[in-house]
Amino acid sequence: MKIKHPILKLVLSCLGLTSTCVIASPVFPNNNKVQTSNISSKTPGTILSIQEENTGLFTNASQRFLITYRSRGVQSEPIVTSGYLLLPKAKVPQGGWPVLVWAHGTTGVADTCAPSGDYAGGPVHVYQQIAAKALNAWLARGYAVIAPDYQGLGTPGGHPYMNAQSQLHTVVDAVRATHHLQPYKFSKNWYVMGHSQGGAASLKVAADGQKDAPEFNLRGAIALAPGGYQYEGIAEYVASNPQITTDVAAFFPIVLLGAEAADPGLAPANLVSPDMGVILNSARNRCLSELQSDLKAAPKTVFKPNVDLTHLTNYLKKQSIENMTPSVPLLIVQGDKDQLVDYRGTYAYYQQVCKNQKPIAFHPVKNGDHRDSLRQSEFLIGSFINSVEQGKTINTCNSK
Repeated sequence: MKIKHPILKLVLSCLGLTSTCVIASPVFPNNNKVQTSNISSKTPGTILSIQEENTGLFTNASQRFLITYRSRGVQSEPIVTSGYLLLPKAKVPQGGWPVLVWAHGTTGVADTCAPSGDYAGGPVHVYQQIAAKALNAWLARGYAVIAPDYQGLGTPGGHPYMNAQSQLHTVVDAVRATHHLQPYKFSKNWYVMGHSQGGAASLKVAADGQKDAPEFNLRGAIALAPGGYQYEGIAEYVASNPQITTDVAAFFPIVLLGAEAADPGLAPANLVSPDMGVILNSARNRCLSELQSDLKAAPKTVFKPNVDLTHLTNYLKKQSIENMTPSVPLLIVQGDKDQLVDYRGTYAYYQQVCKNQKPIAFHPVKNGDHRDSLRQSEFLIGSFINSVEQGKTINTCNSK
């Protein structure tokens, strides 16, 4: 496995040394050197390593740190997760900076797809440029921003793409990690915002985040074009359509490999045709953007003849967003011309939440594509935050 970023190489070397890579609390020094904490710690949120980086795309950030921290995996086992932390230029308020956790969209399952390792010309750079504008809007409002990579992206182990429990853990433990960064002060108030894959993560956090981290105060959640409505449908669609598009052919291996990372018994290599197996193997080392540009033709068949997909579809169904009922105010933003996340599915989820009488607002983006929900978010967060903080009702269920 090739690791591009030096801090990830350091973490991997420390994993073999356990307690020999130990210092005191992770107070950031006045230089650019890496610091590491107790790599054997199982306490969620423990910062394991930290390094300052250039703020780069984040023009409203005063400082940017690359971190690794202890989190929990699919089965709540201790794992190492990477991410980056942005501090605003605003003066620290008396109660500390409030926190936004950013849950990113689909990049792939390979280590090189971790957004914290982004670089100009890299496989996730175009997406990061769009995300940076959205996050700069939060920084301008005085929020610290923590952006986890999710389990297995840039760190040991596979990435269980769209696994609800794993995404909940990496997001919640990112909040804990932020509060371990000394000598800075952070408020216990926090929000989560995510796009696409991260939109599904935001919905899971909206449902269970406060219960998972009762020591903090989850104020609200924003889901931008959230994927995962009737998630098992992607497998059923591929199985029932004799000729899929190249876009689906590039994306579906990520679904399969993510399921395998969460449940090795799924073994997608035993399910797919030889032609699809070639793309599947490529997806182990290539990001979504690379798969999309490399793939010139979709395979004629995806699955082996008479394959039993029951195990796969049952697993995918458990990750579906309709299993998630928000317990905090929720804003959903969805482009009505989105070709990747169906507007109809997102709206059906919204109606489900309305029936449960939970505080939710739905904002359609007219003629918006998949990334327009992310682009528009910077213009929508202000009114949502103000409504939450002022205790106003968040509800568009009765509007026409």
